[in-house]
Amino acid sequence: MSSSDTLTNATAVRGAKRLSLKQYFGYGSGDMANNMAFSLAITFLPLYYTDVALISPGTVATIFLVMRFIDAFTDVLVGSFVDRTNTRWGKFRPYILFGSVPLVLSVILAFSIPGSLHGTTGAIIWACVTYFLMGSIAYTAVNIPYGSLAAAMTDNSEERSKLAVFRTVGSALMQITTALAISPALQANRGDPEALQSSLTTTLVILGIVAILLYLFLFVTARENVERKIPRVGLKDSLRTLAANRALQALAIISVIYLAGVFSLSGMMAYYARDVLGDARYLAIFGPLLFGMILVFGWAIPTLARRIGKPRLFQLAALLGTIGGVMIWLVPGQSIVLVVIAFVLVGTSSGFVNTLMWNMEADAVEFGEWKTGFRSEGTTYAVFSFVRKMAQALGGSLGLWIIGWFGYQGGATMQSESALQGIRLSMGLLPAACFLVAAVLVQFYPLTDSRHKQILTDLRSRKETGILPQTPEARTD
Repeated sequence: MSSSDTLTNATAVRGAKRLSLKQYFGYGSGDMANNMAFSLAITFLPLYYTDVALISPGTVATIFLVMRFIDAFTDVLVGSFVDRTNTRWGKFRPYILFGSVPLVLSVILAFSIPGSLHGTTGAIIWACVTYFLMGSIAYTAVNIPYGSLAAAMTDNSEERSKLAVFRTVGSALMQITTALAISPALQANRGDPEALQSSLTTTLVILGIVAILLYLFLFVTARENVERKIPRVGLKDSLRTLAANRALQALAIISVIYLAGVFSLSGMMAYYARDVLGDARYLAIFGPLLFGMILVFGWAIPTLARRIGKPRLFQLAALLGTIGGVMIWLVPGQSIVLVVIAFVLVGTSSGFVNTLMWNMEADAVEFGEWKTGFRSEGTTYAVFSFVRKMAQALGGSLGLWIIGWFGYQGGATMQSESALQGIRLSMGLLPAACFLVAAVLVQFYPLTDSRHKQILTDLRSRKETGILPQTPEARTD
């Protein structure tokens, strides 16, 4: 057998093939379903807690921070458990199939605090318990396997870029859908918690049914094509892979900083539209701009990433978001056109960066495998998922603490000028600072595209020969 034949066969075994359009759509539908929970949690749950359940902003911030910190344990444990799973349906799809209904039910429970508990300690307890069930248990059990699928479907970088685009598009579509479905109710039921509760429940039941159907479509269409070195990976081996994976560690630090800015902005968006601009229905415009620019520019990401490299494209997108954040902070509320432009800039930045993150996370799986000999998609993705949750906790909590510090009053029909300034800071200046720091740190990211290609060549060689080329970085002793 010639060396070229060997490489071709190894490539086929590792799943480096062209995926079908149905597989792209199936994978994208998974994150569309995920965002029935995720987008609601980051955009509407803070306002639900403060203005319907009448929990103070500072208490809500603490709930988010503590509950998402707990995810550090559930994410890694679930990821390790997934890596040790082996069924006739694969490692990942059974979790998605059987976890989808509990996830949808937990979301509805989180937004269903009884009216008799509003403003009491009981509301805080309900929020803690249901958020734990939704975020730390149900969402983790579905999202970790889902995110791990990309690295298992193909190791072809261009195909992964396309999967990441479809994932981000699916996410954007659900985020836009929730914004369009819920924002009119926020405006119409302002100052009427009971009416808003009723409207939310009806909307969530409909969205939940749609999400379950999307999960079923993903289950039917997704396939795991990349053969693993070993069928079962122990927790010790998974942790060893993480400790050696500098690419994942660097990506985690950069991502948590950038995403903290995104989550601060998205968590304050409903407050900004309703209180600063005076009409919650603006959320139906800002939501599509923030989450939907990927639909406009997503087609260009694989080409741009191939030409200038994923890290550099990440850096440029983060700088674009910095400009948008500064504009949101400084532009007067009556200058709606400039506000729209600012959201276009931030939305474009977020769409590009989120797509690149998923692609780079999948690349980090090979980096860990190259360093240690163990392939741990589940644990690697679990760590990255935890990073995103920490960013969500930090960004959302900081925003809530800021508006609480500046005097925000939940349930009030009008907010003080000081509270409005707090919302502006959380919406604009804080995200801009996070984006700028992330752009600087990308300069030190260790896994370039050319280096990833060489790593894949080494792994395919090891698949055939059983020997990993012993470059200094490949040694693990």
